[in-house]
Amino acid sequence: MLYSVGLLKLMGIKITSDIVAENHVCNEQKLWRHVILNAFEDTRVMSGERKASLNKCDAHFWIAKSEHFEQICWWAGWEPDNVRYRYYKALQNGDIKFKRRHFLWHEYNKLFQRLKIENNLDLRRELRRNIENKRRQIMDADNVYVDNFKKDLEVEI
Repeated sequence: MLYSVGLLKLMGIKITSDIVAENHVCNEQKLWRHVILNAFEDTRVMSGERKASLNKCDAHFWIAKSEHFEQICWWAGWEPDNVRYRYYKALQNGDIKFKRRHFLWHEYNKLFQRLKIENNLDLRRELRRNIENKRRQIMDADNVYVDNFKKDLEVEI
């Protein structure tokens, strides 16, 4: 599998040398390494379209907050703290950027998922109004990158 030079640079020498040398212990380890790298690639997508934004935010929250991420790192043969450090460093350096629209799509999707399971008609009506407002915010959102990661990304850097 081929990865961009930007991603390899972002991952650091240890991880990049593992990727380039293909020095995985078994095929399962290779699989988990590619899962992690695909998540990193998803966070580097710049498109503000719905599906790309949802993938970007899902990958971000998986890397930043998921306990499953740590297990996947161990299965990949990589230290989870080192991989997260590389991610946070990329955020700080601006190698990974987020637009307000990415977060708005994420919020929109959470509202929509709640609407799908809600049975109370009054709550459904309120959720529809909130979804419509969120849709307007998305359409009106500019293409400027967000700088305040602590507030918008809910992670501590």
